[in-house]
Amino acid sequence: MKLTDTQIKFYKDQGYLIVENIFSKEEINTLKESAKIFEELKFSPNVICEKNGSIRSVFSPNNKVDSYDWLCKQKRLVEPARQLIGNDVYMYQFKLNNKKALSDECWEWHQDFPYWHLDDGVRFPDMVSIMILFQDTTILHGALLFIPKSHKDGVVDFEEKKHLQIRKNENKKNNLINSLNNDLKYTVKKDLIISNEENIAVGEGGIGTCIFFHPNLFHASNSNLSPIDRNTAIITYNDIENLPSNQDRPDFLCSRNYDAIKFEEREINSER
Repeated sequence: MKLTDTQIKFYKDQGYLIVENIFSKEEINTLKESAKIFEELKFSPNVICEKNGSIRSVFSPNNKVDSYDWLCKQKRLVEPARQLIGNDVYMYQFKLNNKKALSDECWEWHQDFPYWHLDDGVRFPDMVSIMILFQDTTILHGALLFIPKSHKDGVVDFEEKKHLQIRKNENKKNNLINSLNNDLKYTVKKDLIISNEENIAVGEGGIGTCIFFHPNLFHASNSNLSPIDRNTAIITYNDIENLPSNQDRPDFLCSRNYDAIKFEEREINSER
């Protein structure tokens, strides 16, 4: 799949692009079924759980499950990523996010690039993230919220969080945790959100929809008030010439495999 010139122009201007029906319902159901194996791997470092034991996120699922290795190599994702970035790409990060039904958990307003720039040493925001919706998703399900054109501001000022600064000074483990949980260490100053409140958009779509978004785009998500879980996959691709310089974070957060992705045309495999 290739994006049209109109779609590319929209992404570059708005900082996001929503494309429906990139994956079929059958393909998504196979991916969801394959993810059940992670219930057996809750104590792995790449599996992040809520306080009640339910899984919040799984990083680098492609290293454990064939169907997720299939997903990140699909031409319908990689080719648009190459178009938007303007060069060959490798997979920088891959995670599954689960927002439990009737949950009050939310994600604060933030940009992704500060984590990759400040923690991993990536120089430029020549990257793109793609969220794949695993079910029909509306604002009721805690859909992605974003502020169009905010990516043009570059990395903005962060909201001061004194309690996180204290933890950061205590040890690196706590510093890492606040890159993964909903008490994020780099969040957008509230004044910037207030001044853009009327422009907030919602990333809604049917099952198999993909949302492409820029690493500097302001985004957040609300609680899931629906009676079903909201599941998504988020794959971030990076320019092969824009490599990280730091090695502090584990490779399930910042991949060390910098090889340009080669397309795979095979059908999805449901085997674990």
